[in-house]
Amino acid sequence: MPGENPLANASDNELVSGAWGAGATQGAYLAEMMRRLKAVLEHEMRAANELSGKIHLLNQALLWYTIALAVMAAFQFGAWLKEITR
Repeated sequence: MPGENPLANASDNELVSGAWGAGATQGAYLAEMMRRLKAVLEHEMRAANELSGKIHLLNQALLWYTIALAVMAAFQFGAWLKEITR
């Protein structure tokens, strides 16, 4: 079939050894290695973006928890101050 990638089933080690040993076809091996690297990097970037979204939500939850604790501490301090000034 035209357009079919003959190196698609080659392992990474076969690609590297083929790139070292090939003369005129070295570019094909290098192009296949770059294609695979691009696919892996895109997958890693998507995973990192998903993780950063989860971390952002966790940070927001912790911020609201901290604000709630600060408000409770302020009310506690106000009650204590009111009691000692009687």
